[in-house]
Amino acid sequence: MNWKAVWMTLFHTTNWMGIDVGFWVVFTAVLLIVVAMNLVFWSMKPRQSKK
Repeated sequence: MNWKAVWMTLFHTTNWMGIDVGFWVVFTAVLLIVVAMNLVFWSMKPRQSKK
């Protein structure tokens, strides 16, 4: 599937705020990965020492 053609059909442009849509797609994917990693690591409990 050609996402650029779909975007072009819906919004009649291939850039947003002067930057190509591909950049925004990758930026959103990276942002979601970072948020997910933070949720996982911040929800972990620290190990208790066996002393």
